Order: sequence, then structure tokens, then C-alpha cells
Amino acid sequence: MTIHNNGHQPLRNLEVDYPGAAFGTGSVAPGRSFSYRVKPLSIGEVTLSFEQQSGGTFKQKGPTVRPQEEGRLTLILEQDAGQQWHMRAEQK
Repeated sequence: MTIHNNGHQPLRNLEVDYPGAAFGTGSVAPGRSFSYRVKPLSIGEVTLSFEQQSGGTFKQKGPTVRPQEEGRLTLILEQDAGQQWHMRAEQK
């Protein structure tokens, strides 16, 4: 799984929860990515959260993952003109 920051601000205290486990990192700078190998233990949604510079927390559910499923999942975080964050997923 790869988290890509397409925004203008860093992602701080990033956490990704998925069935059976979680991972995170302290910061992902704008234009950078963070990758982590995952092995879901059951069927369920991925949830991504991080602290915003404004002081709030961004949290959004992503795609469903399944045990034994293989491939690449990229969660892309982007900011709109109003600096609001949005997440989209690409699976290969």
C-alpha cells in the first residue's frame, strides 16, 4: 500500500487502519510517498487519518481489502482550491 501526498501541506501523524492491523508514519511531505506492505486478516475497509495543519483531523474510509488479495493499492491525498483534503484510491 502506498500513500501519496499530492497536497501543498505535509501529512502529519498519518495512520492507516485495515482489518487486523494498522501502520503509520510521522510525516509525509508534499509530493512524497510512503509505502508499507500489508496483509489483511479479514474483509474490511481501509481507514486513513492524519493531523491537518489547521489542527483538525482528516479521516476517510477507503476501499475494501480481502485476505489473500494481491496487488498494489495507492491512496492519493489531494487538496482543492479551498485547501480541503480529498482521498482517492487506485488499485492495480
